[in-house]
Amino acid sequence: MKLLFQLLILSLFLGCGLTPNVNTRKAGKPWNYYGDPAVLYRDQTNGAPAALVWLDTVQFTRTERADFQKTLQTDLKQGYKKIGVLAVQHRYFVDPYDMKKLAADKGANLVLGCWFTVGGRSDPDTPGRLVEYWYQFLYKPPAPTPIPSPTPSATPFPSGPEQQGAYGD
Repeated sequence: MKLLFQLLILSLFLGCGLTPNVNTRKAGKPWNYYGDPAVLYRDQTNGAPAALVWLDTVQFTRTERADFQKTLQTDLKQGYKKIGVLAVQHRYFVDPYDMKKLAADKGANLVLGCWFTVGGRSDPDTPGRLVEYWYQFLYKPPAPTPIPSPTPSATPFPSGPEQQGAYGD
């Protein structure tokens, strides 16, 4: 009985999870306050299969709201293709690193990001200001590798039949 009571007390201490802010996070809620980013993602590839992209090769570029379309058009002229977009309004920060992870899963190698404040507080009980986040996922196919041309052989071809004993036999 004593062992059962000790296990119960031990499980209460070890069962507590650390949260970034215990005052706002409710039990059972996801770590990301805006939810799973994959649910908010809108595919722009029309169902084409995603390329394999490693997380460390995904680049992130942040722009201002006024320069977002200009930067996007510049990237499209450089050979990038749109593969998806994520737009969300939230009071909590939508982490660009989470977007890089989602971009790697979706096959993007560039994320163009922009965020800005869109309004004041509408609910006095809710902390923070409402921020709009735009993330455009772009993919640039790798440059085609040139096919190597056959190189001439360094050894000459024999001009006629080989004679017996020519090599010391």
